[in-house]
Parts: sequence; C-alpha cells; structure tokens
Amino acid sequence: PRAESPIVPVVIGEADAALAASAALEAEGFLVVAIRPPTVPAGTARLRLAFSADHPDDEVLRLAALVRPYADAKA
Repeated sequence: PRAESPIVPVVIGEADAALAASAALEAEGFLVVAIRPPTVPAGTARLRLAFSADHPDDEVLRLAALVRPYADAKA
C-alpha cells in the first residue's frame, strides 16, 4: 500500500521481532521506533517510520530495502 501520511507503520508481529528490527535499523543509521503492547494489541507490534521532506530519496529507498524483509516475514 502507498503511504498517505508522514508516519508509516510497518506491522512486524511479535514485540521481540520489532525490537530486533529497530536495533538492526539503528545500526544502519536509522531511528525507527518499535511500538509494542500494550500500546498496540498483542501480535501487532510494529515499526514506526516517520518521514519529512528533508529525507533524501536515496535514504528513503535504502530504508525501504532494509525494512522490506521484516515486513515480508509478517506477510
């Protein structure tokens, strides 16, 4: 689906997986917050991506490539 907001959630599933994904993305230079229960229902932990016009297209594409395996694992 196409993003319609500067905040894009990527559902990962389990809280531990979301935390691991967040840490891996931080190691790549991206601040991506893991949102976990009780903020969201159990089994729907997610990454919260926030974008602005200041983010260069190449970095957005790099982040998308890094996030894709986590999103695909949930699908």
